[in-house]
Amino acid sequence: MSTKLTKAPFTERGALMDYVGYGATPEWRDNTPFRATLTVEGIERGRSAARFIWKDSEARTFPMFMTDMVALLKATPNVDRGTVDGWWMVQKRGQNYGIRPATETELAARA
Repeated sequence: MSTKLTKAPFTERGALMDYVGYGATPEWRDNTPFRATLTVEGIERGRSAARFIWKDSEARTFPMFMTDMVALLKATPNVDRGTVDGWWMVQKRGQNYGIRPATETELAARA
C-alpha cells in the first residue's frame, strides 16, 4: 500500500493530529517516511474511528487505525513489549489521519 497524501497535519511539538478541526491549527508537513521508535500507549475512540495511540521518547503521539495495527503485528518481527522501531508514513481514512509502516517503494523513493 502506498499513499497519495502529500501533506500531513502535525502539532507544533511534532505529534500527528488525528483530525483537523475543533480550533486546533495544524502545521502541514510533507508526508515522507520518518523513522521512530514507538511504544503503544493504548486505544482511543473518536467520533468515527477507533485507533491505537503510539508515543515516542519525546512524548509525541501518533494514532494508528486498528486495521493497520493488525497488519503491523502480522508483518513486523521486531515488536518487543509494545515497542517497535521502524519507518512510518501518514495516511488518511475519511477525515482521520494515522500512521502505518512505510512500504519498500516509499522508502526507495526518499533516497
